[in-house]
Amino acid sequence: MRKEKLKHLAIGLVAFTLSCVNAKAATTITVAVTPTAAAAIVDLVADFVNANPTYDVAVVGSSDSLSKDAIVAGGATGPYDLLLAQSYLVPADLKYFYPGLVSGDLFPFAKDTLVLYSTTVDISGGIPLQLQAFSVPDPATLDPYGVAAVQAMRAEYLYALAKSLPVKTADASGSYAQVAYLGTAYGFTGKSQICTAVTGVEQYEAGSFHREYVLGQNYVTDIVLAGVKLARSRTAAQETALTAFVNFLTSAKATALQHHCYKLPSAVP
Repeated sequence: MRKEKLKHLAIGLVAFTLSCVNAKAATTITVAVTPTAAAAIVDLVADFVNANPTYDVAVVGSSDSLSKDAIVAGGATGPYDLLLAQSYLVPADLKYFYPGLVSGDLFPFAKDTLVLYSTTVDISGGIPLQLQAFSVPDPATLDPYGVAAVQAMRAEYLYALAKSLPVKTADASGSYAQVAYLGTAYGFTGKSQICTAVTGVEQYEAGSFHREYVLGQNYVTDIVLAGVKLARSRTAAQETALTAFVNFLTSAKATALQHHCYKLPSAVP
């Protein structure tokens, strides 16, 4: 578990490119993915390439905002065939303000759950009465985890702001890293960042604490990760590969997402 989370930290702090190279591969597509979901998508790509040995998928981990900048700057010759974002925000921005850069409709591919996490403080019952500095994805950027955290804390968040207690991070993976490696007492992140369920049983790092919040009871902003195909110049073979990958991603075959404790888009709260 610890090694897995070190991978999360590396993914969250720097952009990366990974190609699941197959010696038989003849067709390559390139996917931009939010750092929040990068580890899960890397695992899913491995499953996809194993099932489709004539395809190769290059995964580029980058924040949604940086991916958007690259897509807009690149136009039809841009770097990506597909954007997998942490919410509908950037895909919708591209769809409605840069329609020529988008191919097809937006689609959900995973749902995450807000959690409070700590390695040193028992926060299984929620935020302690005696507030300490805590990490949170910056809600001012409309980060879905940050918005959900504000909803879960309610008026207590305003009190925390007045005391300068929130340590704002770029995303959920950064908020996780702030607690796991940088000494913050506790922080809000996604369940996907702290949980694995490869055997179907949820597992968490030994000695850590977490509180899982309930959509509809503790917060109302559903954390839905969304994707969109991009109107990059592609060969017919690349178009076929892209369609096959999206179909795999949004099907019951996407077990890698569930192994990282994401819910499928059709899951009820």
